[in-house]
This record gives sequence, structure tokens and C-alpha cells, in this order.
Amino acid sequence: MNRRGFLAAVGAGAATAALTGHARAKGKAPGAVDTPFFFIQMADPQLFWGSQESWATAIRHANRLKPAFVAVCGDLLNRNGNPANVDLAKDERRAKAYLEETAKLDKGIGLYNVAGNHDVCNTPTAESLQWYRKRFGKLWYSFTHGNCLFLVLESDVMKNPKGVPDTAGKQMKWLRGTLAAARGKSYRHKIVFMHHPMCLKAVDEKSVYFNMPLELRKELLDMFSAHGVRATFSGHYHRNVYVKAGDIELVTSASTGKALGKDPLGFRIVKVYSGRIEHTYYGYNDLPDRIDLTPAK
Repeated sequence: MNRRGFLAAVGAGAATAALTGHARAKGKAPGAVDTPFFFIQMADPQLFWGSQESWATAIRHANRLKPAFVAVCGDLLNRNGNPANVDLAKDERRAKAYLEETAKLDKGIGLYNVAGNHDVCNTPTAESLQWYRKRFGKLWYSFTHGNCLFLVLESDVMKNPKGVPDTAGKQMKWLRGTLAAARGKSYRHKIVFMHHPMCLKAVDEKSVYFNMPLELRKELLDMFSAHGVRATFSGHYHRNVYVKAGDIELVTSASTGKALGKDPLGFRIVKVYSGRIEHTYYGYNDLPDRIDLTPAK
């Protein structure tokens, strides 16, 4: 789709937000090596299953708290998971709503989108991936802030590569290469964002809809361990889950838009210090007035 067609499809304001996404994603300049900072991890706004009002609430709180950046761990929209049943007209309206609301995020706050299964379908196709890329940006990529390396993965093609095996292979090659290149650099932390949780209770649990396949999970965790990855942050489950895999924290956050368990709608605040990270999930009604980055004594 050319620029004119895209503008007509999703509206000028939303299209501008999407087409300038790469510049927007830079956010604030990286801080000094030992300067503490914090970011916000959100997950599963899933418009229009989750309400647009709830997503607007998340953006307003982010503007109030002023994190270094916001990472949205997938299911930006509530597209049909079956590519044969997608409604493109409705999906354009959903994309427009998401982009217009996120465009209200303060320009000094970085925004990093992560693709989820309701964005690219449960078994992604070349068409569903291209649809996402045109509206929300790259499927996988890395960025740095405060001398930390952040990797954004497209877990849908990892979990269900049948429709796009070449794409899945390219991502794994990129991941291995990016982690290998990072070996010679003194990053204080390496952190991964993805949509699907690695696991829900234990690293050797059976493969189910809500986690990553066991064989792939082992491969990724071995790779992350070998390269000093500190934590993974995911969504998809609409509930909070925490698992430790050796030195790696596997963190799954509840939804900003639609609860499936007892956890309230909200998001996770992650504080990054020189030697550690700290994170807490907050419901919208329990968020602090400000974020204190003074290290605990």
C-alpha cells in the first residue's frame, strides 16, 4: 500500500504516527552508565476487546510518570487470530484507534511496539506480517538506553513458524548474531521483550497455548544464559507470572485492557540500576505519584 492509500485507510493522524515510528522510538538520549532510570512495560491493550478508555488511561499515566520509554508487549489490537477470518475494514479502525492514542504519548518518551498473536494471527502469514509492519514498525529489533541492550522479538513466528519458515529462520539468525556482537561490549544489562511468556510455572512445563514450545524454550533459555540476558518481559497471559530460570527472570505482566484473572488492569514499572533491576506491577488505582530511583540502603 502506498502512502496515499495508507492515509486513506487509517486516517492522516494515525498514519503520521505510524510512519514516524522509527524516529519516535528513539525516545530520550541514553543515560550515563551508572545513572538509574525506569521504563514501563505494558501488555495486551487488545483494542477493541480491551476498551479504548483503558488504553487512554495507560497513556495518561505514562505521561504523568515520565519513564525513559514504554514497551508494549503485544496484542495491540484484537484482530482475529485466524488469517482466513480477519476483517480488514475493522482492523484498520482498530489500528487507527491505537495509533491515535499512542500519538498522545509525550514526545520525550520512547515507544517500542511488540507484535502479538492478535496483531499478526496465531499462525502468521507473509500478508499478516506485512500488515503489521506497515502500521507498527519492525517485527524484531534492538535498541539501547543507559548502557543496556534491549531486544524485541517476534514470538509468534517462533512459536508457529509453519506459514513463514524463512522469516522465523531469519529472526533466529539475527538474534544469535546480535547477542554474539554484544559479547564484546560492557552492557550493564541485557533485557528481552516478547509477547508469549517463556513459561507459566516451570521451565520444563508442557507446551500449551500460553507459553513457548518446550524445545524452543530450552534453546532460547540456553542462548540467553550463555549471553548474560538478565530478564525477559512478556504479556499474552493477561495475568502476572514470575519464574526464575537460573539467573534469568521470566516476567509476565497482566493486561492494560482486559483482565483474565484476579490481577487488575495496569502496567509494570521497571527500575534499572547498575547492578540490578527491580520491577512492580501496579493497577491503575495503585500507581505511585512519582518514581523514586534512590537505591535502597
